[in-house]
Amino acid sequence: MTDTYDIRPYEPGDRDGILSLYEAVFGRTKDAEWFAWKYENNPYVDHVPILVATADGAIVGARPFFALCMSCNRNHDVVLQPCDAMVHPDHRRQGLFTRMTERAIERYGGDCRYFFNFPNDLSLSGNRKLGWRSVSTLVSYYRIENPGHVAAARSDSAFARIGGELGTVLAQGYYRFRETLSPSPSGISVRIEGEIPTAELTALYRTSVPDGIHVVRDERFYGWRFGHPDWSYTTYLAETDEGVQAAIVVGTSTDSGPTTTRFVDTVPVERTSESVDRALIEAILTDRSDTDVFCTRSQGLTESVLRGFGFRRDDALPLSLLNTQTNHAVRALTDGWEPHGVDITDPDNWQLTFAVHDTS
Repeated sequence: MTDTYDIRPYEPGDRDGILSLYEAVFGRTKDAEWFAWKYENNPYVDHVPILVATADGAIVGARPFFALCMSCNRNHDVVLQPCDAMVHPDHRRQGLFTRMTERAIERYGGDCRYFFNFPNDLSLSGNRKLGWRSVSTLVSYYRIENPGHVAAARSDSAFARIGGELGTVLAQGYYRFRETLSPSPSGISVRIEGEIPTAELTALYRTSVPDGIHVVRDERFYGWRFGHPDWSYTTYLAETDEGVQAAIVVGTSTDSGPTTTRFVDTVPVERTSESVDRALIEAILTDRSDTDVFCTRSQGLTESVLRGFGFRRDDALPLSLLNTQTNHAVRALTDGWEPHGVDITDPDNWQLTFAVHDTS
């Protein structure tokens, strides 16, 4: 390790250097709008939560954090999620990832109870050396509407494209058959909103607030979280004569490639009404018929209903051959591993949707 690097907090004027570094490391471009949404305008912190490494004044590393307000046993804490860790290829193997992370632990250790994040296998190994513990491997559920589009995006092989097109025909036939086994529930209508209905979603969340660890869904959260410039959001609300029963916010990626629609959030966080789930999912699949891939977590949804609509787990064949599992890890900072009397290393204590992921 050399002594030519300076590790310091983000300063005004660093944004362009970080965006340039992001492109060099990840091969994708991000603009000032994305940076402002994710870091500058985050409502839970009064600063830009990024540590940077510089060499001769140039930014060569960054350790950013995504701030969220999390509920744990009904107590609210601002918690940081490490994300977008980057070191320029010319400056790797100099210990910069470790040094930036150690500085972050030192900086936030007195104010933040814990970090939690979703590292890949390589990053997870590095995190463990710095005190992280694994919680679980998160399961996602996929419904691939158009295998042909997905195959074409993943491979230039003509065989793969032809096989994918055949797969699309078979998949659509299979889904139509499964849907005949899940008749539309009566007495439930689904209203579609192109804007986030903040007041209604907040009220739904408050009807059944769980004790487990989850993101706090309030006006501040809804007013900011779904402003992600890379996703387009739509809300589906299930209504009966007694009013709104549940809702799902879906996000459709605006990036190039196969059209991906995620069930980003569900409210209330916990529910067991299969008929409401069926009504919402049926409405989403119909309204988003141009989607190539649907993806969701089971949190807030009935797994049997997901299976009934043809969704499959990514930790089981055949999807396990194609997808890399998502790691969930935590790092205690203050009060040990049981803030508010809740073990943050126990996966049963977490209730996570894609809304807590900085990339959705």
